[in-house]
Amino acid sequence: MEIKVNKQDIFVDSFWSFMMPDHQHWKKQLENIVMVEKNKDIHNFSNENKENKPVQAHKTSWDSHHRYPAVFNIMDLIATTIGQSIEQDGWEAPQLNPMNCWINWYEKNQYAQTHNHFNLLSAVYFAKIEKSPSKFFFHREDRFRLQKKNEDSNIKLLIPKEGSVIFFNGCQAHSVSANTSDETRITLAINFNGEYSSEFKPITQKGY
Repeated sequence: MEIKVNKQDIFVDSFWSFMMPDHQHWKKQLENIVMVEKNKDIHNFSNENKENKPVQAHKTSWDSHHRYPAVFNIMDLIATTIGQSIEQDGWEAPQLNPMNCWINWYEKNQYAQTHNHFNLLSAVYFAKIEKSPSKFFFHREDRFRLQKKNEDSNIKLLIPKEGSVIFFNGCQAHSVSANTSDETRITLAINFNGEYSSEFKPITQKGY
């Protein structure tokens, strides 16, 4: 006897994206910062973060939004846009607080290993990638699960466009492909945590 089995989805993960307004202006601002970092011996100035793992590329300091007005303005615009999206989607909208914000620049053969940021939301602005194509991978970490034949459902590929911004759950594992070109790839990353107002009333188990 064949028994009918019903399937119901439990949770669905998502990411969101939008195009950065006035992209060429902000791209130039970040290019200028990276140019100074590349010529630090001439300028006798650098905010480069020397930690290599998991991003095997060059980075500015984690608090770059406090060090560079342009980075602060980009972060503020992205935070405002994310806040609007949260409200439109009907989420309980917290006050988004930037915890970290930094510039990555990838030279040839540099990449980012699989990692996550352990915060409420993470955002990435793909500022300069047109001539150094970037493959962005989301990784599902629940490896002990049934899979369909010939399915690699633990990895989802995103090929971003230059000027785009994505944001996603900060605990979502992700990685970035190696830069195979001779052009510098530039991205801006932001981590947000949330602060709820005193009027916020979380959902309880009452009524369930």
